[in-house]
Amino acid sequence: MFFSKLMPHDGNFFELFNQHANSIVEASESFLKFVEHYNDEALRAKYTQEVDKAEHACDDVVKEVHRRLHKTFITPIDRDQIFSLINTMDDVADLLQNGTEAMHLYDVKQTTPEMLQMAELCN
Repeated sequence: MFFSKLMPHDGNFFELFNQHANSIVEASESFLKFVEHYNDEALRAKYTQEVDKAEHACDDVVKEVHRRLHKTFITPIDRDQIFSLINTMDDVADLLQNGTEAMHLYDVKQTTPEMLQMAELCN
């Protein structure tokens, strides 16, 4: 009983999940604007930076979740589930960033209505 008071409980993981989800929403909104305004190079660069910024915010949350997992003795749900959930959420942000990078890398000249429709589904 005495030791349980010394061990950290509940690392407030749900708050971190919400922060990560908000960053994913920011990334997906910026990705949609990126596709919508793809022909304008200045806006394309702006929205690429916004997607990158949101993805980096997601990475920071993932690092914090991992740090708290190592420090927290009793977690609100199973450790493996927390680890799996945050990593899967981070995959979403990574894929949005990869989409902007791939369009630059392959020197896409213009978007199609199908690309816009797919970007809208991400949002």
